[in-house]
Amino acid sequence: MKELSKGIIVTLLSLPIILTGSQKKELDYEFIKDKNDYSFRGSIVVKTDLECLISILYDFKHLANIESGAKSIVLLQEEENWYEACHTFKKLFFKHESIWRKTLKLDEQKIVFEMISHKYNSGLMPKILSSTGYYQIKLEEEGYKVEYFQECKLKSALLKSAYINKAKKETIKFMLELKEYIEKTCH
Repeated sequence: MKELSKGIIVTLLSLPIILTGSQKKELDYEFIKDKNDYSFRGSIVVKTDLECLISILYDFKHLANIESGAKSIVLLQEEENWYEACHTFKKLFFKHESIWRKTLKLDEQKIVFEMISHKYNSGLMPKILSSTGYYQIKLEEEGYKVEYFQECKLKSALLKSAYINKAKKETIKFMLELKEYIEKTCH
């Protein structure tokens, strides 16, 4: 009987954790956390012009405004429907640099992003094995719905749980700030 209880507990601990919620009815989201990866799916609805919305979600000139936590964002290369940029984040003695490719798929009203590389200055933080996601724009009665999705696969590390919890909080904050920026910028 004791072995059966232990097996059930181990099974329950290995199941993914799914958290859903909303912040002031402005953001609906789902956060799924598994052993070494997580995903975030959130959506906001904005009343705006489609062209302005796509510009904010895609154009490099808006990145510094919608990623307010970045110490610097540098454009590395750019083609017609994609570009790569280096994002640097610093907090106390931690430094994280990552290179992201952002691709505009205008016919699908979608902007796709993928982390190309990353490096930390500390072995305490988990190594990011991959991170990808997208913004999907859909016309709704109330305006345009912007769905944001990101998934991240991590290697185990000492501060992995703290990193995942911080990522969830930062993504919620990002989505709320994004909504505010869109509404302020696109009249």
